[in-house]
Amino acid sequence: MNIIKQHLTKNDCYKSATKMNIKGLMIHSVGCNVENPMNFIKSWNKAGVYKCVHAFVSTYAIYETLPYNYRGWHCGKGQKGSYNSGYIGIELTEPKSIRYIKGGLFEDTDPIYTKRYVKQTYCLAVEYFAYLCKLFSLNPLKSYTILSHSEAHKLGYASDHSDVEHLWNYVGLTMNNFRKDVNTKLLALEKNNKILNAN
Repeated sequence: MNIIKQHLTKNDCYKSATKMNIKGLMIHSVGCNVENPMNFIKSWNKAGVYKCVHAFVSTYAIYETLPYNYRGWHCGKGQKGSYNSGYIGIELTEPKSIRYIKGGLFEDTDPIYTKRYVKQTYCLAVEYFAYLCKLFSLNPLKSYTILSHSEAHKLGYASDHSDVEHLWNYVGLTMNNFRKDVNTKLLALEKNNKILNAN
């Protein structure tokens, strides 16, 4: 897993440096057919951009953009408040093969490419979320530990978005399977760590 540090030091969220206690992880999808995280990083690393996430996941690397204990601006606000406080926000890039029509509706110009791309980002996200769960002693299967943006909205703590299910469900992926896959990966990491310590 390749984690590249690209902190958005000129972003107002970064400069506010508001600390938070980490309660969980939220997964997002960028909502446009842009594959290169650097496109977002370059356009967000300035004042006056009222959004900021902790990391972007591509098919080949993770770009860390905000210290994990900084309160991000990634999910907006719902009827009950905002999970910006307490949740690390992570964006998955999306394939160039889709074209958005309205909201979460899109057309797919190359289904084979789309499915391969989305599954690649999914697999890297599984690895990354397991790493974060290990780092912060989080249980992936515990309620409200790992949420999508749309799940957080339904709970009343995020703006009305359909990610990541709008894209994942299309290629046969679900949040429940994601949490299970993260847990499986976490158990493997813990097992490997025990073996290394024993040696």
